[in-house]
Amino acid sequence: MTPLEGTDRAVAWGVRCRHQIRATAYTTLVLDGETDETEWEAIEEAARRVTHAGWWIDQRSSEPGDLTELLRAATEADRPTENPHF
Repeated sequence: MTPLEGTDRAVAWGVRCRHQIRATAYTTLVLDGETDETEWEAIEEAARRVTHAGWWIDQRSSEPGDLTELLRAATEADRPTENPHF
């Protein structure tokens, strides 16, 4: 996964939140839902572009099924890395 940006404390918390959000969303959308692996890879690609630790912290209480919509709504401030493949 792409490294997060922020303070040391925010990055550590953001990494934990990102992992929990993605794991729960995968279970809900893929294992228990109707999202296939190809669709999940697109979600993962969008998640890689959100590198602001605070965004992941703010989403920690979101519903797992909302991850796709939340990633679409993320602003450029949440994706400060110019290279989307970094």
